[in-house]
Amino acid sequence: MIKRIKELFSTPSNASLKQIGWWTDIISPKTGSGVSITEDNALKIVAVYSCIRVISETIAGLPIHVYRKTSDGQEEVDHPLKQILTITPNGYQTGFELMEMMVSSLNLSGEAFSHKILNGRGQLVALEPLEAKYIKTDLDENNQLVFTYQSPDERRVFRQWELWRPMGLSLNGVTGLSPIGLARESLGIASAAELSAAHLYSNGAQIPGVLQFPSKLDEETTERLRTQFAKNQSGPANQFKPLILEGGMNYKETGMKAVDAQFLESRKFQISEIARIFRVPMHKLQELDRATFSNIEHQSIEFVTDTILPWVRRLEQSLARDIFTDSEKQNLFIKFNLSGLLRGDTATRYEAYSKAITDGWLNRNEVRKYEDLNPVEGLDEHLVPLNMGGATDIEPEAENSIENTAENTVVNYLAKREVRDSKNLKPEKREKFYTSFAETMVELGAEPQKAADYAVKRIKDDETLEIEAVKQDLGVIYE
Repeated sequence: MIKRIKELFSTPSNASLKQIGWWTDIISPKTGSGVSITEDNALKIVAVYSCIRVISETIAGLPIHVYRKTSDGQEEVDHPLKQILTITPNGYQTGFELMEMMVSSLNLSGEAFSHKILNGRGQLVALEPLEAKYIKTDLDENNQLVFTYQSPDERRVFRQWELWRPMGLSLNGVTGLSPIGLARESLGIASAAELSAAHLYSNGAQIPGVLQFPSKLDEETTERLRTQFAKNQSGPANQFKPLILEGGMNYKETGMKAVDAQFLESRKFQISEIARIFRVPMHKLQELDRATFSNIEHQSIEFVTDTILPWVRRLEQSLARDIFTDSEKQNLFIKFNLSGLLRGDTATRYEAYSKAITDGWLNRNEVRKYEDLNPVEGLDEHLVPLNMGGATDIEPEAENSIENTAENTVVNYLAKREVRDSKNLKPEKREKFYTSFAETMVELGAEPQKAADYAVKRIKDDETLEIEAVKQDLGVIYE
């Protein structure tokens, strides 16, 4: 404690960047309710434990993907980070356990840290979590961040590039604010209420009264009666036992029962207060007094969009910043897949899939992927209603009145179809696709030999098609 106090008044180059309030955990941990609240013992409050558990387990269970930006969107890549985050980040944790620990730390202290283990080529091979409560953030003489890790077993100093460090709400942009520290008084009331309930039940679930005697008692008799009363009438096991009085003695209750003092209502209010701190809907804490079948579904969606999504974005961006190399940051990005959390019931999902397929913005294999089913050959084609096509997608037969633009219409139609439908083709499906494509070209006026030559060329080439280049090639065929 003395060491930490001295650091408060040391030179700026060594000053702690912990935000105001961290010292209360060391110097004055007790709250106004008389209960000490720290990031460790806050988990003993059931509502706090439940909130942190539901948030951390939800995020830890999300699929994680690494994507590369392409000219027409994105493609998934096999990056070491995905292996580390989804299978084993180190020798003793699973990917789920590491992410669960990191998110729990964020919700308790506002910060989380993992040490990056690199091989001789500078590639990431492991992530080892560090307990945030043992880390102090400083600036060195060059105004560069330095992280001092002081645990009971070791002391180490880390530079910024050695750590993955997501952060919660911050006022200085460097260190996160502790939700537990900010809500210490509210959590103190909840903890005090639990202690009061425990003492209440230890006294027969009733506030004690007084024993009245018509005459003055000596000290020995007073102590004997007090001992007997506590032994035979206190505690849950002694509830409803008859009270035997002697010598004209009377018993008078001096307090109110728990229900009269609205004790249970007070405890329920503290649950909702804690749920507000972590932005968790009450039904996630098994508090269903005001829940209905209609609003729980919407609350579950709000839980994803308002609670999970902000944490996910912090994790995605901190991973991209701390894990990717400078060159990788130019075209790689990380994404947690939230679609599984936003899925409705079976009937609603299937109805939405049906609309997406018939409107043409999802194909049937993409839908199967969302439902964790393997792709089926022949279901990669996008279905588009005939009355929903764009102006440039109209078949030339419908353009007889515009003879001077007919060839351009054919070329545009074929070029868009080829670029759209061939970009995700596997090698074994290319021949089948381009055989069919050549037949379409012939139907639309191309010479059979030119169409066949074009198809053979495309089958042999495994190149990324650009729309303008394809239009130019097809334009030559239709000249």
